[in-house]
Amino acid sequence: MINDGNPKAETPESDNSENLDGMAKAFIVSVAWSYAEALERTKRAQNQQETAPEPQPESQPESQLE
Repeated sequence: MINDGNPKAETPESDNSENLDGMAKAFIVSVAWSYAEALERTKRAQNQQETAPEPQPESQPESQLE
């Protein structure tokens, strides 16, 4: 016997799940990219702090001069 059921009834669910899979993947990539950028900025800031010389006081306070 021939199945008279509507095979297209399952298609929207399949399309939605494929759409959700794509959206989930895009979200994960977006989060990973943001994390990588934040990590890069943090490393760059740490490197700048390490390489920057600490300011030397140009003159001694008066209490030490006396």
